[in-house]
Amino acid sequence: TDQELVVLMGAHTLGRARPWRSGEGAASTSYTRDGPGRCKGGTSWTKEWLKFDNSYFKNLVDPQNPADPQLLRLSTDAALVEDPSLREWAERYAEDQELFFTDYARTHRKMSELGAKFEPEQGVELDFEEE
Repeated sequence: TDQELVVLMGAHTLGRARPWRSGEGAASTSYTRDGPGRCKGGTSWTKEWLKFDNSYFKNLVDPQNPADPQLLRLSTDAALVEDPSLREWAERYAEDQELFFTDYARTHRKMSELGAKFEPEQGVELDFEEE
């Protein structure tokens, strides 16, 4: 559903993208260059990329918050505010963190329990070189 798609996108509140793995983002930003341990670098969707909260949605829907060039925003992220049926959910999650947590837990569990089919069955192996 639209709601499930949007709530699962909220997982972008965590983590980063690395250009040598995904082709997206920068090698490092002011938010990620001092990451913990060996987890430095990349481009995050949120300033506090190790904290699970609703800041991903707040960043997307706040008209007073111009896009931060150090944060990642993919076309799939932009679609959450450009499509009216998706924006409705993004706004709800931006306003209500507890609703986000509840819906995320339920939807993630549903997705996990449905399983996935992989082709080929043994999966694939990718060989990426870090810069």
